[in-house]
Amino acid sequence: MRVYASHPNVYYAGSHNNMKLYTLNNCEGSRVYGENLIYYKGKEYREWDPFRSKLAALLILDSKLDLFSKNQICLYLGASSGTTISHLSDMLSEGIIFGVEVAERSMRQLIHNTSQRINIIPILGDANYPENYAKSVFKEVDIVYQDVAQPNQSEIAIKNCNYYLKKNGHLIFAIKSQSIDSIEKSEKVYREEKKSLELSGYEILESVNIHKFAANHIILIAKRKI
Repeated sequence: MRVYASHPNVYYAGSHNNMKLYTLNNCEGSRVYGENLIYYKGKEYREWDPFRSKLAALLILDSKLDLFSKNQICLYLGASSGTTISHLSDMLSEGIIFGVEVAERSMRQLIHNTSQRINIIPILGDANYPENYAKSVFKEVDIVYQDVAQPNQSEIAIKNCNYYLKKNGHLIFAIKSQSIDSIEKSEKVYREEKKSLELSGYEILESVNIHKFAANHIILIAKRKI
């Protein structure tokens, strides 16, 4: 097992063509979605499935990405039942993750799955209205991670970043083209989403195609300039 120097508490094993990703479990003995637990040199690691987590797919496909540190504050939009946010909890072991989810059923699952993880704060809220959960997000954030499959994805990202993201903070934006326009070609949809971010004062640093793990998806990494 080897460590990614730029990713805290993230490890990988296997060949380049069959890479497996793991996070150091900060809640020992706990599983969230039936993932494998392995023990190596006295520590417990959780396998991170890139077919179930777009962030895992990003880290496998862009292993040199250098955005994370253990003590960061993250706003996660579209936390769902807790798969990806639980691995972020492992990564940002000395930080805080605010997890926003609009569906009550998913929120109940999120609370159940992450109740032992003290650095996750679940928030029942609609990401279209970031001002409504301002009392719960009590710090400016270093990273906004968005995985909200709605037609106005870039609008949601921009609103939340403008409200909560530090200057020079980063947006990690998972775009599902068919949720925006099911007829238009994906590449045109992606171009329009990039343009929306740039016109709102965000610099696109990277665009990573994750179709190998999630069909019709890319991830944009952007930096807030203003």
